[in-house]
Amino acid sequence: MELSYYVTDSIDPCENLALEELLFSKLENEQVLLYLWQNDNTVVIGRNQNAWRECRLDAFAAQKGNLVRRLTGGGAMYQDMGNQNFTFFAPNRLYDVVKQTEVIRRAVASFGIEAVRSGRNDILADGRKFSGNAYHQGTAASFHHGTILVSSDLSRLSQFLAPSPEKLISKGVTSVRSRVVNLCELNPKITPNDVRAAVIRAFAEVYECEPKLLDSSIIDTEKLAQVRAQYADDNWRLGQNSKFDFNFHKRFSFGELEFDFSVQNGLVTKAAVHSDALDAQWVIAMEENFSGKAFTKAELAQSIPAGVDKDEVAAFFLTEFSV
Repeated sequence: MELSYYVTDSIDPCENLALEELLFSKLENEQVLLYLWQNDNTVVIGRNQNAWRECRLDAFAAQKGNLVRRLTGGGAMYQDMGNQNFTFFAPNRLYDVVKQTEVIRRAVASFGIEAVRSGRNDILADGRKFSGNAYHQGTAASFHHGTILVSSDLSRLSQFLAPSPEKLISKGVTSVRSRVVNLCELNPKITPNDVRAAVIRAFAEVYECEPKLLDSSIIDTEKLAQVRAQYADDNWRLGQNSKFDFNFHKRFSFGELEFDFSVQNGLVTKAAVHSDALDAQWVIAMEENFSGKAFTKAELAQSIPAGVDKDEVAAFFLTEFSV
């Protein structure tokens, strides 16, 4: 096994997501790679989320904010220079979310802060979230990325993120601000630079191997510019603002689903499914399965693809859905 890490000084969210994609494509068979990066004044939404529902876009644009869409599922996050992002890349044989999370837990513990993993994608300190995580499972390799709130401007988080009331209730809180914590609240001396160094040290400790710093010369700058342009494209960032005939929204145990249907002669001619569910590919498959199906409870229920949440969504269409 070879341990490597890469640190970028770019604060451009489109470039940083493009760089993440390129590093993933270059991953070697025996390599575990840690990527550390920061975005400034940015809202990052999940692969399947509705940008207009998740972020107060006009207000954010007026503050010169950047909205970007990542490849993974999960929910929206506000990021600034008080936040540190991390990504773990590994071939599937070496990919281990528990071990990767332990790197973050141990890094935080070095500042006297106890952290615990909660649910499917959060890491908590003092009972509040300081790290949201998301995952991409590939055929040969996978990656796991997340945030570490150190000294972020949480007033801007509250100002620009717009989670549904149902989501807040499901988390047992009344506002997005009350659910999260900056690590500097728990240790006033901590800085993002401190956290970055601590994560690298913990990476070496947990894997019992000294990581090698990758040189920026490995990056194909022309390819990076091409991929960056894809992340910056409005059709990717915002999605196509199509008009649909029917809209339904439901909070499930695993997250939210928003269904949009265009229907002609009793058949679904177009469907869009937005979600903060962690399994991005499952949501995409659901959207594809709806096209061409009869707009009936039974037919839509049968269109839900296989997955751990299939029965719950199918039951919604059979029992609560009204056409």
